[in-house]
Amino acid sequence: MHYQISNMDVEVFIKRLKRLRDLMKEKNIGSFFVSHPANRRYLSGFKVEDPQVGETAGVLLISQEKSFLFTDPRYADLAIKEAKGWEICVYHLNLFEEIEKVLKEMPPPLGFEANHLNYKFYQRLKEIYQNEIVPTENLIESLRQIKEKEEIDAIKKALSMTEEIFLNLKDFLKPGLIEKEVAWWIEEKIRLKYKAELSFPPIVASGENSAIPHAVPTERKIRENEPIIIDFGLRWEGYCADMTRTFYLSEPDEKFKKIYETVFEAQKRALNGIKAGLKTDEADALARDFFKEKGLEEAFKHSLGHGVGILVHERPALSPRKPALTLKRNMVVTIEPGLYFSEWGGVRIEDMVVIEENGCERLNKTSNELKDWVIK
Repeated sequence: MHYQISNMDVEVFIKRLKRLRDLMKEKNIGSFFVSHPANRRYLSGFKVEDPQVGETAGVLLISQEKSFLFTDPRYADLAIKEAKGWEICVYHLNLFEEIEKVLKEMPPPLGFEANHLNYKFYQRLKEIYQNEIVPTENLIESLRQIKEKEEIDAIKKALSMTEEIFLNLKDFLKPGLIEKEVAWWIEEKIRLKYKAELSFPPIVASGENSAIPHAVPTERKIRENEPIIIDFGLRWEGYCADMTRTFYLSEPDEKFKKIYETVFEAQKRALNGIKAGLKTDEADALARDFFKEKGLEEAFKHSLGHGVGILVHERPALSPRKPALTLKRNMVVTIEPGLYFSEWGGVRIEDMVVIEENGCERLNKTSNELKDWVIK
């Protein structure tokens, strides 16, 4: 499995590696071991995904002077093609034996990704590296959260195609379709029409199922006079889009209209208030405080949004959790307030924005108004 070949110039990856090395100096890390596949791709351009949990397509080993990519023969040709400027080490039987040949010459201490490296791998590193090994958290993620122009361009393209599919859904949706049919139709469009990949499995949740924010499509038939939450995104050149709209088949009743307009107002307040310099918990409060004023805080069951990039969920998280991060220019995040009521359903509206100094750029071109997602 791998993404489309990226149009990003090799200079982009050289600059990323330099920024990591500067950060390593600042943190007094002599060498760095990268095991997370998204971070591996971000630094090297090697786009292959790990086949499954516990099986790696490759790891990186970096010092101020050296940069190694270790992989096996299945991916060697791709590594040579994609990871320009990296020394490719191909192992045939034992990854650790190949790493050991290089690792003993790498300067200490050796940093590793504490949030990703499994315990067994950590134990093996300790066995073959006689110097200090230190855990790190979000070292590369702190670089990834600020998007480069090339990344923003890829995200915009992914979102543009995602929006086209949402607009086509207005002609496809009808009573009697089961949720799984709709999810498959979305996936088919992404793969066959756009020759792209999914950011994540589509969420299609109708009626009472839409009260579950991350519902899994079921055999339930879609009906008139109920909310239908559809949430999906397309991935283009390795970068994700993420968008949600709540549909309604037939003329909406007063309850649905009231809930939708409340979510719409919460999103509008967040879109108008979010900007660089704001703390992530303050951004979340732009919507959460409004829901609290309405006595609906308990029905808002998730954070306001999250970063999007190589992964559909990445830093920063726009949540009430602390310690909070400070929003910075060129972060790409979702703004997705929602309200959910057991046995009735829910409403969520999700758009993507780029953080700017004095506000944000809304990347979505389609409407988020109720009238445009009602199908009569």
